[in-house]
Amino acid sequence: MARKRTAPRVKQRKSASNKRPSKSRPRAPGARKSERLLVAPKPKPRALVRVTQHARITAGRSHRRPMMGMFHSNKITHAGNTAHFDVSYLSSLGPQGANLAQAVLQNCERDYAALQQIFGGITPHRLPFVVQITSDSTGASHSSCLGTDIMVGGKSSGNVDFIRSLLVAESDEVFMANFGRGWDCGASPGEGLSRVLANDLYKGVEPADFVSSNVWLNLDPRPNYVDEADPTDTNYESIGCSVLFLNWLRFQLNHSWTEIVSSGGATLAETYNKLTGKTTALADFMTIINTHFPIGKTYRLKTDNPFPM
Repeated sequence: MARKRTAPRVKQRKSASNKRPSKSRPRAPGARKSERLLVAPKPKPRALVRVTQHARITAGRSHRRPMMGMFHSNKITHAGNTAHFDVSYLSSLGPQGANLAQAVLQNCERDYAALQQIFGGITPHRLPFVVQITSDSTGASHSSCLGTDIMVGGKSSGNVDFIRSLLVAESDEVFMANFGRGWDCGASPGEGLSRVLANDLYKGVEPADFVSSNVWLNLDPRPNYVDEADPTDTNYESIGCSVLFLNWLRFQLNHSWTEIVSSGGATLAETYNKLTGKTTALADFMTIINTHFPIGKTYRLKTDNPFPM
């Protein structure tokens, strides 16, 4: 029996509705809508991305926990180096960044020598300090207490000496970490020491937002951060108590910074005990504080050092 022959299948064309639209050139005036070229929107400019996130910061009290860190090398311009510092600035800062970098380079070795003397002549590990001046207005930071990677916000103040003092504040925390003796830059006594040493090298330059003494003085009651350390470097209440206590030791009781630093302990009371042999740190400190700054008033000190009184 002969096999029945079937006609070959003819492939049907897809309908126009199933075809993918082909790209075409921009339509001429009067051309149909189907002839338009679909143009993708322009990509948004990429934000500057930090390659590290810093944990230890010196920030104004209006900046609770700002994001700070270092930028990639392709975003910065190298300004110069000294024996212990390598300084760059964010390229987008332009001449302002270049000027700030040169101002830092002028004084950084002098300030390093002053800190080295206070901390018993030690040389910190991980040198040089790698410094980036950025467009931040929040202060300064580094990755850890031992971290020599330092970011300084170039717009934190219009006063060049305050920018220099921010570098001192971060550098002395590295000295602390290498020195030991109980100084912890992540706790209130260490943050207090960081600030008073910087403020002593650059007196009266801190903006109002960085003055911490008023925050503690205006509390009722005033918390006891002398016998207990606050395990943070961003609480302006505990920082205010610490800077007043340390400045009291230095400028009211006339102990040198070298003596104070070498007597360091986990709390300010321990430091006082090692320094003087007394166990009455809180009572002695509060006597002069309450005499000159009675509770219940509002204080607006322009500095964290009202001593001697």
